[in-house]
Order: sequence, then structure tokens, then C-alpha cells
Amino acid sequence: MELAERMGELTQLRSMLSTCLAGEGGVTLVTGAVACGKTSLLNTFARDVKDAGALFLHAGASRAEQLLPLGVVGQLLDSAPLSASQSQRSARLSAECVTERPDQDSETLEQQHARVIHEFCTLLLELTTQGPLVVGIDDVQYADRLSLQFLSYLTRRLAAEPILIVLNEWAVLEPALDSFRAELISHSHCRRIRLGPLSPAGVAELLADHTDTWPSSPLPTACAEISGGNPLLIRALIEDHATVAGRVSTEDLAGPVVADAFREAVLVCVHRCGPDVLEGAQGLAVLDDAGTPALLARLLDIEPHQADHIVEVLTMAGLLADGHFRHPAARTAVLDNIAGKDRTRLHRRAAELLYQEGAQATTVAAHLITSNQTDAPWTVPVLREAADQALVGDQVEQAIKLLKLARRNCADKRQQAAVTTLLAEVEWRLNPSAAARLLPELIEAVRAGVMETDVTAPVGLLLWNGELAHAIDALNQLYATVDRSDSQAVTELHILRLWAGCSYPVLLRRAPEPSGFPHPDDSLSEAAATDMRLRALTAFTTVLRQDTHAKAVTAAEQVLQSCHLGHAVMDPVIPALLTLTYADRLDKAAPWCDALLAEARARHVPAWQAILSAVRADIALRQGDPEAAEQHARSALGAISDRSWGVALGAPLGILLQALTSLGRHAEAEELTRAAPPEVFQTRWGVLYLYARGRCHLAANRLQAGLSDLTTCGELLAAWDMDLPGFLPWRADAARIHLRLGNVRQARRLAEEQLTRPLTRGSRTHGIALRTLAACSELKQRPHLLRKAAEELQEQGDRLELAETLTDLSEAHYALGESDRARMMARRAWHVATECRTDVLRERLSVCLAEEDAAPLIDTAGVTALSDAERRVATLAAKGHTNREIARKLYITVSTVEQHLTRAYRKLDVRSRVDLPVWLQPSGAATT
Repeated sequence: MELAERMGELTQLRSMLSTCLAGEGGVTLVTGAVACGKTSLLNTFARDVKDAGALFLHAGASRAEQLLPLGVVGQLLDSAPLSASQSQRSARLSAECVTERPDQDSETLEQQHARVIHEFCTLLLELTTQGPLVVGIDDVQYADRLSLQFLSYLTRRLAAEPILIVLNEWAVLEPALDSFRAELISHSHCRRIRLGPLSPAGVAELLADHTDTWPSSPLPTACAEISGGNPLLIRALIEDHATVAGRVSTEDLAGPVVADAFREAVLVCVHRCGPDVLEGAQGLAVLDDAGTPALLARLLDIEPHQADHIVEVLTMAGLLADGHFRHPAARTAVLDNIAGKDRTRLHRRAAELLYQEGAQATTVAAHLITSNQTDAPWTVPVLREAADQALVGDQVEQAIKLLKLARRNCADKRQQAAVTTLLAEVEWRLNPSAAARLLPELIEAVRAGVMETDVTAPVGLLLWNGELAHAIDALNQLYATVDRSDSQAVTELHILRLWAGCSYPVLLRRAPEPSGFPHPDDSLSEAAATDMRLRALTAFTTVLRQDTHAKAVTAAEQVLQSCHLGHAVMDPVIPALLTLTYADRLDKAAPWCDALLAEARARHVPAWQAILSAVRADIALRQGDPEAAEQHARSALGAISDRSWGVALGAPLGILLQALTSLGRHAEAEELTRAAPPEVFQTRWGVLYLYARGRCHLAANRLQAGLSDLTTCGELLAAWDMDLPGFLPWRADAARIHLRLGNVRQARRLAEEQLTRPLTRGSRTHGIALRTLAACSELKQRPHLLRKAAEELQEQGDRLELAETLTDLSEAHYALGESDRARMMARRAWHVATECRTDVLRERLSVCLAEEDAAPLIDTAGVTALSDAERRVATLAAKGHTNREIARKLYITVSTVEQHLTRAYRKLDVRSRVDLPVWLQPSGAATT
């Protein structure tokens, strides 16, 4: 439908036509916003005029022809059925006006021009001899001065002439009533018609011909909201919809399609409104949500009333609502249409104005980024504040943009050092190798003594990248230049030493704390209570170096409950997680790590995804799940590049090496034995890798190579005061190598030494050491030691070591001629090994299991005597689950688990969980 919701206006025009046909003239002034349908209304009316037998003459004024004298009159007469003599008169009159151009600013007619206008009017009046005449003129606001004077002259003579003049106009920048409009409206035969925007009902009427491809009911309302009832914009939405209608189902369209046609229509609207309104629209597009008429006036250096009128015109055109663009696509279209230099200028000025207005730092910074200029002193603090807010919202890439811009134009060296430090830490989150590019600048800042905040951050980044020599120089420089009365700086240095002591112990020996430096134990009591980094690193240091773990575990949990992942290398979350891991609290470490890993993925932080995946792989390895350990280790290595890992690469490499070794994939493991760079071996991750490589050599029967790695591992741990069982039980593996070499006495010494180390009893390492000691003992003593080892390993949750121990126990019973016991232990070992998915153990067990009888070796009466609860608990215990795991699976307390097991042992006539048979449930029964 060409016209929608305009029938009332068309009726008014038809009424005026009837009056004209009756011999009485008149004028109709149709006013409306740009593209509101004035031309469509005039075209429809023109057909009515022709159908009525009247003559219709049409002209369209244009801004480009405003200086052409009588240009509109010439168009009218060009379309008129003039005789030859009349055409000659018209041409002569037009030529006279071209020769003698009038003063465009003068409202007084010169005699010559008055004569020309009179003769043109005479020509037009002569046409009424053929019948009534209707003159239609579009965009009369752009008509030249003489044409307007012609229309005024004609209007004064209409009362007794069958001439109807229809003028279309819309509001321009200066809406004051000029003499032409004032005179026009003063005539009694003048009528005004105002076209407003289409209502949702009018929009629905316009969409009526497209209902087959449009979604149903809410669409007209949505189109009205987007277009402001502007017919041109609505038709553009129809066109955009048509471009996708054949490719996308109606059900998949959530609303109107806003694409190229709509954007082009927006530009048509603003350009037709004139250069001043166009510039105003551009200013509003730049200001976006912060835009107000007052701010627009300051941005464009115009009067406030002009800004008010710009907003009014654009609102009438359907582009604005409440002073802002109705749809983001409209703003984008206008914004993208601004020339590059103009856009830079506008954004720069907008940033300055918004800063003066006290706008949000993020709003001001967005303009600074677009203008790419920060020469004013106030810009750097604004950009830093905006970067901090971006980091809170995990907009890391935006924060990097802001910090790079701030850094580029920092005039103050101290300010530049602070910005560069923060930039390096933020880039580290996404790509640690990118942060390494800033290290030379940070080293220079430390040497120059201009570091005021985050004084230790450069040292942390240097250590991460294996730049030990530079890190030592930087730390010594900090000791020399730091203000010793600055408690925050002293705290930062103490945190750095704790962190380095846990991961880069060499640093502490080569950069000792200078004499007279404030003692941290006195100055940090308040900081210890509030700084989570200090609390986490203190707990981690305790687990690695001291023989008490309870307080460290509590502190680690407090840190994890209080913190989220940050952007610094020395973040408290990782040492808190490792505290739980090395304290053998895997039941706590695993869920915390899973939650943090999910957070890192949701926040798209590759560095944290990598590090947390490596920690999760370590946990899985200690739980005896080498397949899961491999998956997590490969995820860690895939999240960031080897270069980005820095010296911490030893962690995922070492864990992956151990996992592949445990899975019996020796060829793949062999490829990793030469993968670690030399600088790794001066770190905690280096000894982890050495330990893994030693175990790989042991599995491959490269005994001397394995012994060398494990011995070196032990020497480094002893030198760094980190030789506690929770980290690496290297003695047990070294003892096994000595056994294979025939050095039984040396093997036994190492096993016994491992058992007497602080915190060994009741730990995973104690079970491993007992198994090793059993291998060094007489055959008759082995079952007892292996049973104790199996009990501890099952309680600690290391299923792989449990399967190894049960296999050893089965072989010991077999060697002693106790076939029934051997087969029962072999079945248990097979079950646990199957859960661990390790084929190596199942091959060892196949010999014993091949000879077993089909009959189950259990006391059927004892099994039937178990209650359902006792059977469920005993079944899970037989499968290798710890008491904590059983309690969690069955939603009961650990104490209840212990009570059920005690009763089950008595009814089954067994001494411990090691003796529990694996066939407690009938085949196919489920265990919850």
C-alpha cells in the first residue's frame, strides 16, 4: 500500500480540489518531517487531479538550485501545455532573470523582476482557460527567492481563479516564520496539513502486503520503535527482510532485520535534512548515550537553540527518541559516514567535554581510543581508571588498548613505569610471551628507580621468563632504591621473596636480603591478615619446608574462599591450590581447581586456563588417574605456547611425562625427555620434570640415567630446603632402581629414610615408601608391609599406586603358595587397574588370573548377612574409594562410613579393606 494512515490528509486535499473545480482557488501547505510521506501524498493526489480533468503542474525545489532564479517556476512551465508563442515568452522571461540575477537576501522586488514575475503569473493564469489548475511543489523550503515571490504574487490573485497550490515543506534549521510563510498563512484560502509519524497501526497497514514473510503480531510495534514511524525507514526494513526471507525461516527471525537498506535510508534522511542537521546527527552519534542538546552545542560550537532544533528535526524524522538514536544501526551508519579527520576531531573534543562534565572514565576513554590522541595531562589517569574498570568486567583486550594508549604518551617516567607494569601483567593473562616484550623497558625503569607501585612485578615477569640474571640485578636494585619506611613496598618485597623461595629458590641465595632491611615478621602482621598473596604464599612455604600442615591447609582454604583469579603472576590462588595438593588434601584441591578452571574458561583467560589445567593434571596424577592427568596436561600445553609458559613449562611437561609412563606409552614419553629448556632446572618445575624423567628412565630400564635424575632431584630439594614427602617422593623410586641394580642395602636405606621423613606417616608417600620397603624385605615380611601400604594408599585416594601395591601383594601370596589369597588380590588389583586404564599392570596380573577357578572365593553367608547400607559402603571401599569419597557419593558422614566398614569386616571375617572381595554386589547391580 503506497499510502498508510494518510487518508484523512488525502480527504482534505480532495476537498480543496472540489473547491477549485467550483472556480475558487486556494493554497495548501503540507508540513512534515523528512521522508514522512509528503511526496507520496502529493503523487496520489496528482492522480486524483488528473482523474477529475484538471491540469496538474509539478516542480521540486532543491538545495542545489536555490541560486537559480525562478528555477521552480521554470519547472512548472516546462510541464505545462503551452502554445508556441507562450513557450517563446517563457524562454525570454527566464533568460532575462539569468542575465539580471536578483539579490537573494532582499525581499524587495526590483522593477524588472516584478515585471517578469507578473508576466509568468499571466502565463499561468492563461492556462486556466483550459480548465482548473493544480500546482504541486515539493520541498518548497529550498525554492529560490524569485520563485517564492512568484508564488506569493500568484497566491494574492487566487480568490477568483480556479487554481489550487499544494506546497510540501519540512522544518529546517531556522524555523522562524519568514515573510513568504507568514503571508501564505495569512490568506483565508490557505490551509495547513501536518503529517506526523505513522503509529503502530499505520506501520501494520504499510506491512500488510508482506504478511506472508513477516513474523506475526509483535512486528509492527518493533518496526515502529526502530523507525519512529518514518515510512522511508519502514520500507527499508521491508527491503532488508526480503533479502534474508528466502534464506532464513520466519521462526528464526526474532524481530525485524536491520541491514544495509536501513542504514542507507538513515543516511538519506540525515543528508536531506541539510548540512547543519547532518553535522548535528554526527555529533550525537559521536556522543552516543552521553549526548544532550547542551553538550551537542558545545561540541559543534553552535547556539543552544540550534542544538535543540537539530534534536527536534531528527526526532521528527524518526531517528531519535529521547535525544538518542532509536537503533544502534542508525548511529553506526551516521558514525561510519563521518570523514576520518572530522571523526578524530569530534571524538577528541567529546572526550575533553565529557571529562569536564565528570563523565565515567570508560566513556571518556572510548573517545580517546577512537581519536588516538592523549596529549593532554589528564588523559593518562582517565585511561588507567578505565583499564581498571575493564579488567573488573574481564574486558582484557579493551584494557590492553587503553593501557597501550596511556603508555604511548606518558611524559612522566614514574607514571609511564606504572602503566607499563600494569600493561605487562594484563598482557600476561592473554599471552605471557607478549608481556615479555615489555621487559627491557621495565628493567630500565627499575634501574632508574622510578618504580612506585607494583615494584616487584618486573622481577616476577623476569623470573617467569627465565631471566634469572636480570631478575637478580633488578631485585638488588630494588633493595638499593626502595624507601624502607614504605610498609607497602616492604610487604611487596617480602611477598616476592616468598614466591621466589617456592619456585625460584636460587634467587634467594644470589640476591640475599641486605643487612638492616626491615624485618618482615615485625612489619607485616597487619598485612598478613589482609593480603591474600601473603597468606597463600606463607601456607605454600609451610607445606614445602615445614613439618606442620594443618594451619597451612586452613589458610589455603580461606584464600580460595576469598579470592578470584587476578591478572598478576604472583596471584594467591595458585599457591593456595598447591598447598592443598602437596598437603595430600586432594579431596579439597580437586573441586576448587575444577571451579577455578571453569571460571578461567568463562572469562577467556588463556594463561590461567593453562596453569590451572597443569595443577589439575598434577591432582589427577596423585589420585592415580593417569589418563585424566594426560588430558589436563595436554590442555595446559595447548592453552598457550611453550614460549609463553616460560620456565613453568617444566610442570605440564613433567606431569605429561609421568602420565604417559604410567600408561605404558614409553615411546611417547621418550619424546618428552629432552623437551625442557636448561633454565627450567633452576626452578621448582625443573625438579618436578627431573623426577618425571627419572621415573620414565626407570620404566624403560635405563637405570643409570634414571638414578642420575632422581639423585639430582633429591640434591636440589635438599639444597632448597624443600625435601618434604608431599612434593616428590624421589627416594622410593631411587630405591627401586638400586634394587634392580642389586644394591639391596642402599635400596632399603632409602626406603627407610623416606619413611622417617617429617610428615610421611599417614600420607600418600608413606604408602609408596612401604611398598618399596616391602620389595627390599624378605618374602614372608612383604604381605604385612604391602597390606599396610594398600590401606594408606586407598585412604589417600591414589588408585594407581594402590593397584601397583595390590599387584605386588598378589605376587607375594603367589610366591608363598597362597593361591587363593593371590587370586583374590589379583582380582582386586585388576579391578583398580581397569579403573586407572593402565594395561601394564593388567599384563602382570594376567598370569595369576589365568589360573583362577571360576568359583568365587567369598563367604556367601557373610555377604548375605550385610545390610544394604553396609554392602554399598563395602562395595565402594573394595573398588578403591576413600572414606571421604564414599561419604560424598552416598551423602553420609565419614563417621557413618567407618561404622559400616567395621561391621562389614566382622561379618565377612576380614581384617581390613584390603581383604574386601570385589564381588559384594550381584552382577549388574548399581552402586550409587
